[in-house]
Amino acid sequence: MENPTLEQMEAWRDQATERLSLFARSNAIEEPIGIGEECYQLGEDCYKPDRYDQFRWVTEDQFDSVLPPGIEHDRYIAMTNMTSFDDEIKEWSTNWNDPGYWHDAAADALWSSNDGAYWTTRDEDPSDAVTARAVAASQIAVELDGDALIERTPENIRLLHDIVDTVHDMDPESDLGYYRAYPSATWPWTVGEHLTDGEIAEKTMYGGWNPDKDRYLRVNKDGDWVGMGQTTADRLVWDNRTPILESVGAYADDMPDTLVDRVCVMDEHASAALVKAPDPWTGIDAYSMADHGRIPDPDPGIDPSAGADRMGPGIGM
Repeated sequence: MENPTLEQMEAWRDQATERLSLFARSNAIEEPIGIGEECYQLGEDCYKPDRYDQFRWVTEDQFDSVLPPGIEHDRYIAMTNMTSFDDEIKEWSTNWNDPGYWHDAAADALWSSNDGAYWTTRDEDPSDAVTARAVAASQIAVELDGDALIERTPENIRLLHDIVDTVHDMDPESDLGYYRAYPSATWPWTVGEHLTDGEIAEKTMYGGWNPDKDRYLRVNKDGDWVGMGQTTADRLVWDNRTPILESVGAYADDMPDTLVDRVCVMDEHASAALVKAPDPWTGIDAYSMADHGRIPDPDPGIDPSAGADRMGPGIGM
């Protein structure tokens, strides 16, 4: 590429950043770089704020796989650490394929700024690493599900239920409460505490919950108690898996490690899947399925809308 335009130079930088950031996100889960170990830091100002901006650490091999050592290393480091991008556009374009220019530009940029990519020691706070891991697991799960790679297995259904219960316990105002299945046997000290007999009767009447027949109840958006069997309870979380999986990242600061571990395992299994098994629910209207030989009334709450002088591996290699 000779004398590229500003748009072409930015596109080159942004494409490299996105590829590096995907490595960094994966590293947040697999942790190939320990805190205190040397690695590349991508920085916070080298790319646009987006879904990858909280993942910063990549190994030397990962960096090299995206940006071969030499001019591409140096060009990226210079471009991401330069504080006066607009002032350098013409000079960068003229010298785009000049290794000597970019070697010196990278050294000069690192002398005055460390806002972009550079070789350093991972100095992340352990709590930040834990949060980043939960966010990464959540993002990957949602993307895999978008590619129809998350299978409807008993383990994944149980995981979705546990995420709902955990998030709702942390934040009773969360919309995930609409997907929570309360065992009917526990209602007096879960949903029924502090309610009068009249209030309970009203919620039961409008929601249709029958404690003698319904294994679970859920509270819909009107506050009514809706009876559910296991089939409906499982379908409820499965149909709303996107907001449920997103909540792992939204509540990352407080998400239990054991739950994040299970999301990571689900991600691993989904990534390894070559062929997705048919969804057993395809073509079935689960909300008209009779858990007790009857068709339930429509329920708005079921829907989520209701070189030698080089300065680290990046310079002169």
